[in-house]
Amino acid sequence: MNDLKFYAAISRFGRLNYRAKIMIMAFLGTHVPLLALIGYFVFNVSNDMGLVWRTLAVALVATLAGTGVTLFVLNQLLAPVLATSRALRLYGETRKKTELPHGFSDEAGTLMADAGRTMERLEQSLVALETTELVTGLPNRRKFTSEIADTLRRSPDEALAVVTLRLRDHGRLATSYDQRRLDQLMRLLADRLAGACEPRTFIARTYADAFSLMLPAADVDAVSARAARLSAALAAETPFEGIALSPDIATGVALYPDDATEASALLDHAGAAATLSRSEAIVAFHAPAIREEARRRFELEQELRRAVAENQFELAYQPVVDLRAGRATASEALIRWRHPDKGVIAPGLFIPTAERSGLIDDIGRWVIREACAQAGRWQAGEAAGLTVAINLSARQFLDRGLTGLLEEAVRESRISPERIEIELTESAAMVDYEHTRNTFTRLRDAGYSIAIDDFGTGYASMSYLRRLPFNKLKIDREFVSHVDTAADAQAICGAMITLAQGLGLEVLAEGAERPEEVRWLSERGCALFQGYYFARPVRAEAMPETLADIGMAVAGASLLMSAGRRAA
Repeated sequence: MNDLKFYAAISRFGRLNYRAKIMIMAFLGTHVPLLALIGYFVFNVSNDMGLVWRTLAVALVATLAGTGVTLFVLNQLLAPVLATSRALRLYGETRKKTELPHGFSDEAGTLMADAGRTMERLEQSLVALETTELVTGLPNRRKFTSEIADTLRRSPDEALAVVTLRLRDHGRLATSYDQRRLDQLMRLLADRLAGACEPRTFIARTYADAFSLMLPAADVDAVSARAARLSAALAAETPFEGIALSPDIATGVALYPDDATEASALLDHAGAAATLSRSEAIVAFHAPAIREEARRRFELEQELRRAVAENQFELAYQPVVDLRAGRATASEALIRWRHPDKGVIAPGLFIPTAERSGLIDDIGRWVIREACAQAGRWQAGEAAGLTVAINLSARQFLDRGLTGLLEEAVRESRISPERIEIELTESAAMVDYEHTRNTFTRLRDAGYSIAIDDFGTGYASMSYLRRLPFNKLKIDREFVSHVDTAADAQAICGAMITLAQGLGLEVLAEGAERPEEVRWLSERGCALFQGYYFARPVRAEAMPETLADIGMAVAGASLLMSAGRRAA
């Protein structure tokens, strides 16, 4: 800017502040007449030196007086500029606003007024940024916590409920769609929640995947019912990216003063209740055990990560007995975690955590490689010919690299695919039916056996199962237990055996622990058994001895069946 050239020039004197620059220029300006008069007398010599000195003295006094007045007035006129500068600097450094006057219409007054309005608008914008969630426009966690605190201060004796509604699907949606589409969904859910709430209900987006609100809590049952209605409203089917999306909503509630008396603690408790609620729970209320459970899960996950890194896992093998052959023909690989301090940990205690954390991928790959390697080591000796069954989780089965991993493990172990059986639960098989059918076809064509595990515990359609190319049905231990005396178990097991025979499938009874169970099932056509009656899971090196013991158990079962037939 051209009008700043002179200012830029004198600003080279860096030690001078703005006021000093003005004062120096004013001082020099007011002394121009005196300097001119001195120059005149120097170049025009006068004989009357007394007159000269008197004239110079009067001029000097007048100049100094004028300079003083000028400097004072200029200093006062500079006050608006300096006050504006101090106010802006203070706001920039401490965010403290200084009130500047607005009643002046000249340039300096306009500068003060504009600076004051600018700071006010900037403060409003900063407050909005700090208290508003930008995607939905709702208050954010900070504002919501502040509102709870204000409410508790105003009405400390009134019960209050903090409700958090969490989108369980958020993680999967985030990996399936870009951020713009995910933001669009969250705005849609925010609008739907606002429409389901009563007017003036304070709603906030307190987590990336959750909304929170406050409700009066004089009646806990009413809170539960209202929270359930809000959850149902959010979970209603929603058109989204060409599909009918049914959001999976988890709802958590924390009560004041029962659960906490501080705003942040109430919100944390409600969020934890929603996060840790079971899928079947419509509304979960905070309980002290929730935090302890969360802590245990976290610690278990950390120990599990260490176990993966340090290879603390081992496989046990439980034989599968074929009564027709009179011996064990297969064994199921069952993972165990040999913890350095806690000893052997059963899979039911750590597999759910492994699946939630994603560690199941590494664990599953290790199981496949180790089970195939053990099948290779068994090719000679008493265990020669045993098929090894490997359990797969739904997540493992959906991995596009599964068949490649199996091929590599089989090749490295120098065994044929016929030595490996793949087990998948009924519910896991139905997660992605087309993927299951295609993968089953590839595995079967490659020579692997395929079994549907825990049959009868899921809700698979018979028409779907009929079209899947698998070899074996495994009856869950829940139905095998006391099948010889329980009429409902007899009806279910009998139907499963008939179904398997009709489809040309093998049928295996899991969890057979009593000879009476074995006899009842074998008499109806079940020839394959797995359970404590024949053998418990054992380490690989104990398998030869276990196979010898199985021979005696098979003989005992045969005698029992013969006695039963004679009695009949």
